[in-house]
Formats: sequence, C-alpha cells, structure tokens
Amino acid sequence: MKQAKRSGGPKTLEGKARSSKNATSHGLTSVAPSNSNEKALVDSYSKELIEYYKPESPLEQLQIQRIARCRAKLAYLYDLEQVKLSLAAKELESQPEKILEKIPGAIGLAMGMAIDLITSAQIHLPCRLDLPLLESICDEIKQMSGIIENKHQFARALPKLTKYLNAYPVVGLNNMNQWMEKLAAVSKEIKRDDEIGGSGQYDELIKGYLRSKEYEALMEKEAMRPGLEELERYQEERRIARGEKPRKIEPAPKVDPDVITDLLAITLQLKQFLDLHKSHQKAQKLAVHYHEVKDLMLRALSLPAAESDLLMRYQTTLERRLSSAIGELLALQRSSKP
Repeated sequence: MKQAKRSGGPKTLEGKARSSKNATSHGLTSVAPSNSNEKALVDSYSKELIEYYKPESPLEQLQIQRIARCRAKLAYLYDLEQVKLSLAAKELESQPEKILEKIPGAIGLAMGMAIDLITSAQIHLPCRLDLPLLESICDEIKQMSGIIENKHQFARALPKLTKYLNAYPVVGLNNMNQWMEKLAAVSKEIKRDDEIGGSGQYDELIKGYLRSKEYEALMEKEAMRPGLEELERYQEERRIARGEKPRKIEPAPKVDPDVITDLLAITLQLKQFLDLHKSHQKAQKLAVHYHEVKDLMLRALSLPAAESDLLMRYQTTLERRLSSAIGELLALQRSSKP
C-alpha cells in the first residue's frame, strides 16, 4: 500500500491568508491588527509618534510601527477585560435567584415572589388572588372566634373568603355550595407553590393549562360512565344467570353535607392564606436586600482565575515589548545625532 502524500498546505494566496488565521482567537498574539478598530488605533498612534519623533531612518520608522502596534494591543486588551466584566455583570443580573441565594431566608414561595417582583416589578399571587383580597381574607381569619361547626357558620364568619371560593373554578366541582372542597383545593395549590417556590404570571398560565387538561380528562371519564354502568349491569345479569347470588352493595353512610367534620384540617387550610400573606411581605423585603447584595456582588465581580491570569500574561508581554521598542527608538535617535 502506498503511503499517502503529505499535504503541502494551501497553494493560493487566499488559502494561505485563511490558514494564517487558524490559530487566531482574540488577536492579542497576532502581529497585524486583528480588526478595523485596532488598525485605526495603530494609524492614529503612528501619526502621533511620527509628528513628535520625526523619524529619519527606516529603522526608526519600524520602531514607531512596533510601538504603535503594542499600544493598540494593550488598549484592545484593556477593552477586552472590561467587555468580559460587563458580560459577567449582565449574566449575574439575568439570574436573580443566584443573588437571592446569598440572602438568608430566601426560600420557597417568598423567593419566587421576590424574583417575580424583581423581574416584572409586581407580584402575581397564586389562585387568582390579589393583594387587597388576600389582606381582607386574612383579616377575616384573624378576627374569627369560636368554633365553626357547619358551612353556614363558615359563610357568616368568612363572607369574603366564601365569595372568593364560590367564584374560583376547581375541576370537578361546581361554582356554589362546595366551599370546603374548594378551600382544600386552593390551600393544596398554595402549599405546592411554597414547596417548589413557584410564583408569577407564567406559573399561573401553566396551572391554567393544566386545569384545562384535568377538565378534559374529567369530561372523558364522564362520557365513559354510561358504558361502564351498562357493563356492570351486564356482568351482574350473567352472575345471576349462573345461579350466583346478587352482589350486595352496602349503602353509603348518611352524612350531613353541611357539617364540618374535620375542624383541624380547616384550621390548617385557613393558615395557608396567612402564610401566603407573610410570604408576600417577606418577598418585598427580599427584593430590597437583593439590590443591596447585587451592588456588592457587582463591585466584587472578577474574571475566572485562569482567564485573568492569561490576560495578565498578555499584558506583561505587551508592556515589555512596548518598553523595549521605546528604548530601541530612543537609542537609534541618539546614535543618529552628530
């Protein structure tokens, strides 16, 4: 088998020009200007140096070009560092949760509300609540006294909460007279938001979409009910035809639908509204602390150690070249004088 010939590299001038830039990533190590802005700086510095030093020999002109290129590279290096720091600052500001993690107590729903306040300048409460309504419901709960034994006492003691629950849609429940069931559903949703730290307009849109899917599933189940009942009747008839005894169905125990049987559960569910209001107040304080911590973090912002060291090495190398070029230019000018 013949050994493949080695490629001799590009042959055309265009190919050679492209190949010469294969290792160029930022232009700091290249001799020629890496972009139009850098070339403009080189030309400006060269003109300034020529006007001042008035070079007479080709070597003096060469040194002036070297000085101008080093100055332009250093200026580009300083700009590059500032750009990288600006990008790091913008990345930090785009992730408020990274800043809030530095603040004690920034967890759960309070943290989600704080992010909502920081990013959209307002807090979107869950379950179609707004702040005035939540405050009025909390006032009712705090002023409530005595033991609530049935739905009617609940409605008299908490009229605003009852009105809110009547209007709030819950899949599988009607809009009236199922306050206890709706209260359980709403408190469960508030607790879930606190556990995952969810809050905001987009969370509400997602929950609305999920509720619509639950409703579709419920409608499909209801549509299948007649068929399932017919199947059960057919199976019962077949069982009797085989001489088996009819299946005995225990009657459901009679329960007064208006009586509240689990007062402790109701108390814990009402507490979810009080906790939600506390989370709202905490979120406002977190937003204030956020701006204080963000300012401190931005002031302390620095590049990663490896990247900073690399830029520092480039800076040291360029400064040495610049110093050497200046010294050689001055030596040439001294030797040319009679």
